[in-house]
This record gives sequence, structure tokens and C-alpha cells, in this order.
Amino acid sequence: MSASVVSLIALLLAIVIGVVRKTNIGILCIGMAVLLGTFYQIKPSLIMKGFSTSLFLTIVGVTYLFSILSQNDSLTILASKLVRLVGSWKMMGYIMMFISGVLICAAGPGAIPSLAIIPVLALPIARSSGLNPILLCLVGQMGVQGGRMSPITPEAAVVLQLMEDQGLAATTYATVPIMYFMLICEIFIFISCFIYFKGWKVSEPIADVEMESRLTFNKNQIVTLMGLAALLICVLIFKMNVGLTAFLIGTILLALGYGNEKAVIKAIPWNIILMVLGVGMLMQVMLISGGVDFLASILTSMMTVQTAPSIMVLISGVMSLFSSGLGVVFPTLIPTTGKIAASLPGVDPTELVAMVVIGGTITGFSPISTIGALIMSAVAMEDEAEGMKCRHNQNILFRDLFIVAFFALIISAATGVLGLYRLLV
Repeated sequence: MSASVVSLIALLLAIVIGVVRKTNIGILCIGMAVLLGTFYQIKPSLIMKGFSTSLFLTIVGVTYLFSILSQNDSLTILASKLVRLVGSWKMMGYIMMFISGVLICAAGPGAIPSLAIIPVLALPIARSSGLNPILLCLVGQMGVQGGRMSPITPEAAVVLQLMEDQGLAATTYATVPIMYFMLICEIFIFISCFIYFKGWKVSEPIADVEMESRLTFNKNQIVTLMGLAALLICVLIFKMNVGLTAFLIGTILLALGYGNEKAVIKAIPWNIILMVLGVGMLMQVMLISGGVDFLASILTSMMTVQTAPSIMVLISGVMSLFSSGLGVVFPTLIPTTGKIAASLPGVDPTELVAMVVIGGTITGFSPISTIGALIMSAVAMEDEAEGMKCRHNQNILFRDLFIVAFFALIISAATGVLGLYRLLV
């Protein structure tokens, strides 16, 4: 059996073992890379090139800074104030929650911390306004998904690195068209969910949150938000490296006493970082052995110029139901996009990248994925805290979240067939 086939089998095996045994897939991939490297006599120095130090510094730097912001709830209060701008027109609460999700995520932290913030913010607002709490949570998470390809997020850094490896990224803003397309897809999903959940129906408020309306920023929160503003200015205007700049600003904030170093370091998602970089090492072995070419040929055999985008989004969507989009789906499928496009003249490789990103993101609404699980747990805790354990039937919620994930995938595939991405580039 050729090395290309064996390397692809090793990747699939790592994913299956990781899902079944609930083990970090990145660590499994590192082990597989060492085994294959030893068997096929690939030099360790070549294998270690798959561990991107620049990507490591970017992800750690950004999450380091945003761990400081999350400690003092400055982002949560900021989003709450944005949502409360709607005043008496309660229906605008859904739109403002969507915008809040976009802004929180796109400002730099990316989806990982933002997804956890939204349910905590959405449920009290729903309680005080009478809006549908499930829909409000979903809408906020749609906004987070829409903003995840902002040029200064860790996810964008991963995708940009994978694009650069294939010569598909001419600038650091190569992910911006993907972000626009993601936002369009999320708006379609937003409208569909609004109809499904009958979002026009507003209930009587069940709690008085007058105290929340009096929330004001304290000194610590103002200073840390100034740090966030400084990051945006340095990266977007002065073109400074986002990871290194985040480290600098975070270090200054900690040195001035605006954060707890141990808590900040503990909050960095090391498991996700190991997953992303570990898969990258096995992908390096696949690249050397021809495994990426082999995977690309399999995918190409199922595609035509017209169906390539929709097939790519369906494959990535199904994969993300069982594995991490950022840690597994992106590093596995994005390296194939350039080769698929070369085999199918007329297919835009960056469009295929966008399809992978969207498919690997939107099925997160499923209750067996991150977003769905966060919503279910937050709703359960909210009901229990109110002494209303049966207010939201968990079985019905489980079903509804699966339906949302399914239709999100169908809508994304439809946008691929229609070629909407090509209108944005």
C-alpha cells in the first residue's frame, strides 16, 4: 500500500479514535505523524515543519489578550448595551443580538470564547424582553459565526496559513470575502429560524432586570477595552502582527494589574491549539507522501464545475458534526482546494475554501456540537435557576437544534450552487 493511502488512512483513524474515545485528535495526529515518519524514513525536521510557530503565536497571543477581557465581563456589558439600544421596538432585539455576536467575535477573540458569551448574555435579555430565548441564543451565535473570519481572529489566522501554503492568499485580508459570504449565509439562516420559531411572537417579560440596565463600565473594564481598541488600530491601520501585538498589549495590561496571570494562562484553549497544530503535523506527512493529492483526487472524482462548491460544503458540514471545524475540517480539506480547482478549470479555489469554512462552521447548531450543547446547557441552567425545570422541553429543543443544523447545511449548499460567493470577489 502506498504512503499516500496509508497517510490518509492514518488521518481518518485519528479522527475516528478521537471521536469515539473522546481524545484530542491533534495529539493522536502527532503520534501518527511520528509513526509514519519513522516507517517511511521522513526526517523529523520535515515533520516538525507542520507545527506552525507563527500560527501558534497568533492563536496564543489573541486568546491571551481576550482572556484578560473575559475575566472582567467588559465584552458582555458592551454587548448588553448594544442590544438595549433597541428601546421599545423589541423585535429589533434579534437584529442587535446578531450584530453583537458579529462584533464580539470579529473584534479579535474569534468563535471559541464568543460562543460561550452569547447564551449568558441572551437568556437574561430574553427573560426581560419577552423574546424567544432559544431564537435569541441562535441569532447571537449566527452573528458569532458570521464574524469568525475577521482578519484578526485566530480562526482567520488558521485559514490564512492554509491558503498561503497553496499560494491562494495574496494579502492578510484574504479571509474578508469569506467573512462576507459567511454573513450572507447566516442572514438566510436567521430568516429561516425566525419563521420556524415564530419570532414575531413576543411574550410577557418574566423577570425585572432593571439592575442590568444600570450596568456601567468600571475602571478596569474601560482600560481593557482601550487595549482592545489599541489592538484594532495597530493591526488594521499600522499593519502590525496580530499575535505579537496582542502579546504586547496583554503584557502591558497584566503589568499594570488589570488581570490575573494564572487565570489568563489557564483560560487559553490549549486543547484546541494542540488539535490545530497536531493535525498540521500529520498533514505535513500527508503532503510529503502524496496523501493530500490522493484525497484531492477522490473529491474531484465526485465533482463537476457546477457541483464542486455544494459538494465541498456538504462534506465539510457532515465532518464537522463529528469533529472540530477549526481543528480537523479546515486543516484536512482546505489543502485540497487548490488541487481540486486545478483539476476542474473554472472552479475558484478560494470559493472552495469558503465552502469548507462555512460547512465546517454552520452545523455547530447541532445539539451534539459546540453551539447546540452550549445553548441546551444554558437553557437548562436558566430554567432551574428560575425554578421552572419544564419550561423548555429538552427533547423538543434537541430536535429543533438538529433541524436548524440540517437546514443551515442545505441553505449553505444552495448558496454554493447559485455561485453567490463569486459575486463578492
